[in-house]
Amino acid sequence: MKSICVLGFCFCVLYTIATTRVLAADLRFTNLQCDAFHPEFAKFLKCRLKVVKRGVISLNIDVELYQVPVNNITVNLSLHKKSTTFRPFLYNETIDFCKFMASKKHGSLSKFFFNALKKQSNINHSCPYEDNIIVDNLILYEDTFRYFPLPQGEYMIQTKVAAYNDWKADVKTYFSLINSFGK
Repeated sequence: MKSICVLGFCFCVLYTIATTRVLAADLRFTNLQCDAFHPEFAKFLKCRLKVVKRGVISLNIDVELYQVPVNNITVNLSLHKKSTTFRPFLYNETIDFCKFMASKKHGSLSKFFFNALKKQSNINHSCPYEDNIIVDNLILYEDTFRYFPLPQGEYMIQTKVAAYNDWKADVKTYFSLINSFGK
């Protein structure tokens, strides 16, 4: 009798685990804006989002550099959350990109940004940069924000890039984070 009760209890627990949907995060890009301030320095050849499959959107950027080599780069990263409009930054960080790429020791937003880009881009080396800057098929996954927790909502990551102490480009990447049940 005791073994039947234990077996029944185990079956109920397994059934509950099998039928319960786990809370998961749904991340997707929603918009992308690329602005080059000095067309004689660089030009965006590609700046678009591409639907890979249902519910999966990839980010694609291709920047052609005209004045190479570039060995003095400053990057300003800021994270904004949308309320009625995009609120001032939640995080804002300015880094010397050449020093960061040489040591990779810097603040949390720049590490997050680099870790998200390193496999899908050609910026994974130190200065100087002499070729096109390419980000190819970058997709946001649930574990993208595992060390950078964010509440549900709409966000914008603004990336301003300067070379030789002059702002050259601005990229605004919009994405949504939705907590939904089961996948």
